[in-house]
Amino acid sequence: MTTELIQAEAIKNTKNFRNSADIENFYRFVHENDLRFEAKKVFELIMQAINEKTKKKTRKSRKVQ
Repeated sequence: MTTELIQAEAIKNTKNFRNSADIENFYRFVHENDLRFEAKKVFELIMQAINEKTKKKTRKSRKVQ
């Protein structure tokens, strides 16, 4: 496989991850076992960890003379 094909496939998979069978089974498991509150907390922790890694540094303000 070429790298272009691999990259295109990766982009396709990340955009449609909710349509995958694994995610659908996870949502079904959460719903059937009434774990919505716990799943929300887990997702919040994951998003917090991701956002900390991708947080951009702000530029220092310049003093006007």
